[in-house]
Amino acid sequence: MSETARPAPPPAPGFVHKALFIAGLIIVLALAWKLAGVLLLAFAAVIIAVLVRSLADPIRERTGLGTGLSLTLASSIIMIVLVASGWLFGSTITSQLDALADRIPRSLDELETLLEALPFGREIASRLNGAATPDLQNMVGQVGGYVMAVTGAGANLLLVIVAGLFFAAQPGRARDGLLLLAPKGPRQSLLEAANESGRALRLWLIGTLASMVVVGFLTGIGTALIGLPSPVALGLFAGLAAFVPIVGPVVSVVPAVLLALDQGPEMILLTVAVYFVVQQVESNLIYPFIQKRAVDLPPVLTLFGVLAIGTLFGPLGVVFASPLLVVGLVWIKLLYIRNTLGEDTPLPGRSQ
Repeated sequence: MSETARPAPPPAPGFVHKALFIAGLIIVLALAWKLAGVLLLAFAAVIIAVLVRSLADPIRERTGLGTGLSLTLASSIIMIVLVASGWLFGSTITSQLDALADRIPRSLDELETLLEALPFGREIASRLNGAATPDLQNMVGQVGGYVMAVTGAGANLLLVIVAGLFFAAQPGRARDGLLLLAPKGPRQSLLEAANESGRALRLWLIGTLASMVVVGFLTGIGTALIGLPSPVALGLFAGLAAFVPIVGPVVSVVPAVLLALDQGPEMILLTVAVYFVVQQVESNLIYPFIQKRAVDLPPVLTLFGVLAIGTLFGPLGVVFASPLLVVGLVWIKLLYIRNTLGEDTPLPGRSQ
């Protein structure tokens, strides 16, 4: 009597669960790649929320007000400071920005004249001139593109601010909702990582804002001392550009050099020297002092991190490279080095 073939046993539930988890992880990663721009805007909203909470929490602790009133007061203080600064320095900054916008085209003409005096300079200048003076149809298309870009940027900024205020009002709701998607086992570790990321972002933001203020102040004073036009506007631009490491300092010197072109080579050298000194002071004195008390990102990690994230996600990736690195550093140290490898390592901003 021949033995009947027994059916193969069903796959173990553990294997099925693992396969489904891997498939789901691949789908999530693919969606994250497609929605990278939206995720970066959400991350910007988180930074706004961290800024508001950084001011609201001390107000609540010192005054005994409720969370809602503290957040309202903190948001109002931020708006009042911004409006007062604009009203106080608005006329000066506006006039200097107008002068800056008026001088830069003339400086470009000076640059074209300078190039024409060099070997093969006439050909280079003609190419630059042709690129700078497109036909009417191209100009209309470019203006339309700029208008659409500005409109889209304004809408994104409004969305980020509103979402940031919602995150600040209820920071735990979005966090806990996302954590419900994770398995129960690692959920507590992910919760700790999310909380530590918020704390590290707060310290990074405080340090970055302090560094931006110092860079803007020193740049404005330095350009005023050497007699460069529009020192307030240049200092404001340098301070804002300092938010983006590596790239920001390089970009901030461009309008200053263009302004110095029509004042001779000595002014160009003085301008470059001012920006070089400010960046050396910021990099070697201010940044280590501030970031050692906040989040100490290694310069090499920052350099390659900005390049890598900018390559993957474009301009928005460059802007938010540093806070993304802060969050990534927290998660790697907490989830991998501590929980997986079992080695003790200090988290960013914690005492060594």
